[in-house]
Amino acid sequence: MYRVILFFIFLTFSSTVLAQDYTPKGEVFGSIGGGKAYDDEGGIGSGLDFGGGVGYRITPKLQIEGAINTIRHERNFGSGVVFKGTGTFVSANLLYHFSTKQVQPYVIGGAGFVNHQNRSRFPEDPFTPEVSSSGGAFNFGAGLRVFLNKHISIRPEFRVFVGYPDSSRLRSVEAPFSVLRGSVSVSYHW
Repeated sequence: MYRVILFFIFLTFSSTVLAQDYTPKGEVFGSIGGGKAYDDEGGIGSGLDFGGGVGYRITPKLQIEGAINTIRHERNFGSGVVFKGTGTFVSANLLYHFSTKQVQPYVIGGAGFVNHQNRSRFPEDPFTPEVSSSGGAFNFGAGLRVFLNKHISIRPEFRVFVGYPDSSRLRSVEAPFSVLRGSVSVSYHW
């Protein structure tokens, strides 16, 4: 029933909405998604990813933004080994939108910092301390911004984050620490 209602709402408003130009200046957003974490040896777990940030359109198609994203990953092995940790990426990003209409495909790339807090456990060393380490990072990806009205948009995207925390301090995670993430953001524009 909900699908039928949404379909008729879409049909009713699509012609007026598609004719409008959507180029607001400011934006604040929050995101949630899922991701898989990797280090130099391979997969070290998957988990929930969440974040947020602010953005500003320099031109109708070019936007800068500052964002913070966190993923908590975990992978359990039958031997008792557990790879577990939290990776936090803080970045300045540049987005290029291919359209100024209601639906705006875009590409994104940026640079910043990563902090990884390691909570991995090994049976031979049950008292492994929690250790955190920081370093440089970059990210790139693509997505689709869909305006629901002039002030609210949703933004599904896929992004790759690659960071280089100080591996000598992490013990079980070695650089590059990478995250493949799929997420959906909800944005408020002004």
